[in-house]
Amino acid sequence: MTLSQVVDLVVTIVLLVLLAMAGVILSRAMAVVSSLEQTLRRLQHEMTNLVEEVAELVDDAGEDVSKFETLLDAANAVTSSMGSASKLAYSAVASPVVKAKALRAGISRLVLVFKSQPERGKGGRK
Repeated sequence: MTLSQVVDLVVTIVLLVLLAMAGVILSRAMAVVSSLEQTLRRLQHEMTNLVEEVAELVDDAGEDVSKFETLLDAANAVTSSMGSASKLAYSAVASPVVKAKALRAGISRLVLVFKSQPERGKGGRK
């Protein structure tokens, strides 16, 4: 065997080893790609479910906000009605009470005026 044949044999063996390693690496890479594809499908499925759940939650939240707005409008209407009712009650009660107090004060003043005047007899004589 000549030197060139030995070199050819060594180069061929090295190339075969490299080819075998490339095959192993390629099969590992394909297994990783397959695993990644499965993971991607699972994630897509989970994300689809999550997006659907979030959409349902947003719809529910929209309905709750609508109900809350209705409740707020009703509360504002009640508050407005109560304000009007209290103004009406105030005007209905306060005005007569003020008039009654004024009448009482007037009568008290009149009684004081009559008590403070000296007594006169009939005909303007004492």
